[in-house]
Amino acid sequence: MREIEEIKKKIYKIAAVTDRGQRLNKLVAPMYEEKENEMVDLIEELKSFSFEISEKSLSGEWELIFSNVELFRSSPFFLSIEKALNDEFKSNLFFKLHQLQVGSFGISTVGRIAQKIDFDKKEFISTFDTTIFGLTTIPILGWFKLLPTFGGRVITLASDLVLKNNLLDMNLQKTKVSKVDGLNKIPFFSELLMDRWYPVKEVWNKLPWNKESPNCQVSITYLDEEMRVMQDMYGYIFIYIRPSISLLSPSTLSDN
Repeated sequence: MREIEEIKKKIYKIAAVTDRGQRLNKLVAPMYEEKENEMVDLIEELKSFSFEISEKSLSGEWELIFSNVELFRSSPFFLSIEKALNDEFKSNLFFKLHQLQVGSFGISTVGRIAQKIDFDKKEFISTFDTTIFGLTTIPILGWFKLLPTFGGRVITLASDLVLKNNLLDMNLQKTKVSKVDGLNKIPFFSELLMDRWYPVKEVWNKLPWNKESPNCQVSITYLDEEMRVMQDMYGYIFIYIRPSISLLSPSTLSDN
C-alpha cells in the first residue's frame, strides 16, 4: 500500500539522519528531540497496517536500523538484566553507565546489529559487532593511526523461544565473541576469550541476588515482509529490517 510505503520512507530517513538513533542519546547531547517524537508518531500510524504476526513471518534474519535507547539493549542478555532490575530508572542508569564504560573517548563503537529467529530450534540469536581503536591519532599533530583496529562479534543465544499474543518469550543461555571478517582479533586475549561459548545462565543462577533464571520478553508492534518493530518492557523502540545479505554464517554460530 502506498500509505505504508510513505510512512516507512520517513522512518528510514529518521533512522539515517540520527545514525540509527544514536544521535538521540541524551547522555551525549539533548539533540533532535523532534525526530524522536516524529518516529514515535510514525510507528503509531504504522501499527494499524501490521501484517499477521506469526512464527513463519517472524522467522529468519533481521538487522537493526533504529532504536531510541542504546543499540545493544535489544540483545537477550541486556533485556534479561532489564527484567531482573525491574525498575526503569535503575535499568536506564545501568545501561548509560555501561555505554560510558565501553565507549569512553570513542575507544569502542557498535557496528552492525543482527538477530536470527528460529522457531524450529526455538532459538533467538542476537549479535552485535564492536570495533576497538577505530580512530586513534594525536589531534592536530598527527595524521596517522597510532593503533590498529581490533574488534569482534558478540553473539548471544536464547532458547525456549515462544510466541504468545505478539509477545516473544525466551530464556537467556550463553554468549561468545567471534571474529569478524576485516577486523583483527583482540591481541593477547583472543586465544583465551574468543570463539568459545560462556554459560551465562549457569553463572547467573549461581549468583545469590538473582531470584530467578534469566528470561526476557519483547512485544512485536508491527510486522511486514521487510520490517519489524518491537518494544521492550518499558516501551523503548527497536526497528529491524531484513538484511540485503546473510549476516550470520553457520560457522559463526557453531559450538566450536
